[in-house]
Parts: sequence; C-alpha cells; structure tokens
Amino acid sequence: MQIDEDLWANRQYEVLVRFIHHLAYYRTLFQAYTDLQIKSQFWKYTIDAHILRAIIDWCMVFGTDSNELHWKKVAADESTQSAFRNYLLTATGLSLEQWIECRSNMMEFRNRYAAHSDIPYPPTPVMDQALRVVTSYDDWFRNNVDAVFDEPSLQERYDRVIRTSAKPLNHAVSLGPTVEQEYGGQ
Repeated sequence: MQIDEDLWANRQYEVLVRFIHHLAYYRTLFQAYTDLQIKSQFWKYTIDAHILRAIIDWCMVFGTDSNELHWKKVAADESTQSAFRNYLLTATGLSLEQWIECRSNMMEFRNRYAAHSDIPYPPTPVMDQALRVVTSYDDWFRNNVDAVFDEPSLQERYDRVIRTSAKPLNHAVSLGPTVEQEYGGQ
C-alpha cells in the first residue's frame, strides 16, 4: 500500500478536525436554537455558517478528485484506493450507490449553496453519513500506517465536543440576541 502519511498528518487531519468541530457546533447550536424557540438573525446565520464550513471541509477531502487534499492523494495508488473504498463501504454500511449519492449531495450543497447560492437551495445533506465517512477514514488510516499518531480519533473528538459544548452553547443561545433586540421591533 502506498499511503502519504505526511499529507494526512500535516494537512488533511486538520481539515477533518475542523469538519468535526463545525458539525458538532452546528448540531449543538441548532438543537439549542430549536429547543429555546428563539428567533435571532445572529444565531440563524451563526448556525448556518457552521454547517457551510463543515460541508466545505468535508468536500476538500472527499469531493473533487483533483482537490489538493483529496483522500486519493493519501491513498496514492489504485490498490490502496480500492482497499479504502471497500473498507469505507463496509465500515459505514453504505452501498456503493449510497456512497455516490452521499458524495454527490455534499458536493451539490457546496457548489449550489455554500459557493454560489443558487436558487432553489439544495436540501442539507445527511450529515450522519458524512460523519461516518470521516470517522471511518480516520480509522482506516490509523489501522494502515506504521507511525504512531498521538492525536485522538476523530470520533473521540466529535463526542467530546458534543459533550463539552452543549451546556455553554445552550446558555449562549439563551442570551440572545433576539430579532426584537437586533432590529428594535422593526
């Protein structure tokens, strides 16, 4: 297997960490916003920014093959790419058709909403699938390299961010500002 450990450890991992954080913040903030039933342009756009950034980061690694940080640059030869693809489908429980649809939906959202704001906006992709793809890729990489990588797994990072951010972000959302405060009742 030909695996570019340096590219993954020094560049790709950080992009995937950003994905994890933005997805966790999006989900935590969206839940608080929904539960508290607050109407706020600030929180609406803040929550939106987190999902946009998460999808953009995901697409850097799993989107267009020519991207500098695409997973195929780490899985450097055809046999390694095939091994990863097989692992991905097994680990995520996705069929090949579901994987193609997941990737297509993520890229369409990035292209039509995050990058160009086409109308009508595409639906937000299924982020559970995107998260499983990222965490499976992380597991595959760690299981196929000799180097010891001292960073926590991406699943551990995600779980920790969800666990530690829920209470403070819920509190932050509860403090507003509301549309009334933002626009003075106009």
